[in-house]
Amino acid sequence: MQGVKEEVTFVDIYQMLGIDEKIDFIIDHISRLDRMMNAFEVGLITNIQRERRYNRCAENGELGVRVQTSGHADPTGNEGSTNGDLQKYIRQGNYMAALKGTDNFFKYKNQIITLQDMRDDYGIISSVVDSMGDEHEQYIKYLYKKNSIARAAEAEGVSTEAIKSRFYRAKKEIREASKAWMINSNKYSLLKKGA
Repeated sequence: MQGVKEEVTFVDIYQMLGIDEKIDFIIDHISRLDRMMNAFEVGLITNIQRERRYNRCAENGELGVRVQTSGHADPTGNEGSTNGDLQKYIRQGNYMAALKGTDNFFKYKNQIITLQDMRDDYGIISSVVDSMGDEHEQYIKYLYKKNSIARAAEAEGVSTEAIKSRFYRAKKEIREASKAWMINSNKYSLLKKGA
């Protein structure tokens, strides 16, 4: 649409990051990243639905007024069943089905693929975090916003500087354990393959 500025989303930014930056992004947002991705998906579905609805009305010359011209008894129900599949299509990466009837095909396609890649990357890193030993208990609590640096230091009986140093080493351990998996899985990203 003319005059509407497109916002850059965290998914658009993630798409442009290198492996190390993706790992840091996920670690830094791990406590809420799953909810962020779900919220983005809802927004994407809403945009696709609205764009389809607008284009369908424009095609029928019905902008501003919804007039039943299909001859079907329940056009709204039919639309609902089609839109109900959008989440499934997005999660499967079936962007051809998800984006039928939209104008922003390439933008949405890249976001769908990036969202899939991000979910895969999140799975790798959250598994690495979950597999960390008890010696990193305070860091894991900190990552999931269940603890602060000061409280972690107090619980361990060390200074905040000492706990920051431990947290730095724990983050480095997560990076190292995740990196090989991330490099391998990112080789097979559909964005890199030019899908």
